[in-house]
Amino acid sequence: MKYILVVDDSEIILNIVVQTLKINNYNDILTAKNGVEGLETAKKYLGQIAMYIFDVNMPEMDGLTLLSEVRKIDKTTPIIMLTTETDKEKIMNAKNSGATGWIVKPFEGEKFIKIVDMYLKS
Repeated sequence: MKYILVVDDSEIILNIVVQTLKINNYNDILTAKNGVEGLETAKKYLGQIAMYIFDVNMPEMDGLTLLSEVRKIDKTTPIIMLTTETDKEKIMNAKNSGATGWIVKPFEGEKFIKIVDMYLKS
């Protein structure tokens, strides 16, 4: 079984992402409320995660730090950054740190799922 790990400090966004995934038959979902919790979950389920979805701005450990930390233990699994940020420099930093994609909130469910499908069904 392969999971999707979603890390976001906003419970509302977390719920929207999880529901959008479930509606589209992605039912094996792990969640975390900040980067520290996300990294613990990533380590615990290492090798069982098909995709990571990280918010950028979070307390305790932000998404870019989380991205760098996860890339140290998992070099190949797709990581999608989910954020309100449109700052080109942050986007480039994320790409250089190993992010696979960048989705700006608020997002359309259909576009979001197209990106998820693209990475998981390729």
